[in-house]
Amino acid sequence: MTRNQFILLIGVLIPLNGCATSNNTTLQSQKNPTFYQSESKEKSILSIKSALHNDEKNLDLYILLGKEYMRYYNFSEAIDSFNIALSQDPRAFEAFNYRGEAHYLLGNFEQAIHDFDMSLTINPFYSDAYYSRAKYYDGINNSKLALDDLDSAIKYNNKNFLAYQMRGKIKQRYKLHADAIQDFDYSISQRPNNVTALYYRSLSYHQLGRLHNALDDLNQVLNYDPSLVPALFIRADVLKDLNQIEDAIKDYEKILSEERNNARAKKELIKIKRARRL
Repeated sequence: MTRNQFILLIGVLIPLNGCATSNNTTLQSQKNPTFYQSESKEKSILSIKSALHNDEKNLDLYILLGKEYMRYYNFSEAIDSFNIALSQDPRAFEAFNYRGEAHYLLGNFEQAIHDFDMSLTINPFYSDAYYSRAKYYDGINNSKLALDDLDSAIKYNNKNFLAYQMRGKIKQRYKLHADAIQDFDYSISQRPNNVTALYYRSLSYHQLGRLHNALDDLNQVLNYDPSLVPALFIRADVLKDLNQIEDAIKDYEKILSEERNNARAKKELIKIKRARRL
């Protein structure tokens, strides 16, 4: 790989944390985010294609191009790029995993699980493929196999914050709230601004009666996105339990400012205002 191609790889890899397969939420503060996103997409993809024009056999560039297509939800083009990579190296386990992700997001589940299995057959220590396959198993309600794969994902990469987060969510469904909180803790320790893990951790805190902890997490989530209705509902419930009635009322009113026909918010607002008058 030439020096210029290496610089290109680094420049495009840095923003890939926001790719389509990620569970992170990204704020868009630009006045016209769609325009800027489209412009950025064209520049990044053209840059990679330009590098490929000078080095048509570069496996890393084809994988990078596929990941870039996925970042902008162009899954069919992504699959084409991963196919080229695999035609050059049939043991490219990363390409199998990413192609499986693209097939999964297109609803091609049989092909997706085949690709995840192939990736792990080639490299049984590849954390990302265990996480990808766990999403498939969770999607078909096979929590046991999902948890097994998440355990492996974490075993082979203890910084895989998405695997901790997903394992916590599964444990939460089975009311294993203390264990779930521990997983969310690990996820948040890797990504302190991971609002998804903060939100789900607040649910387990609430279930365990750790109301102040729940409120702290929800405040962080709503500082990030003040209009997130599910978080507003949970915070209103927590505030009621803490007897902070006026603040709970504000949250229900905020929900109705976002969704004026929200029947649940209307009902709760009427109930809490009646209780306040008693």
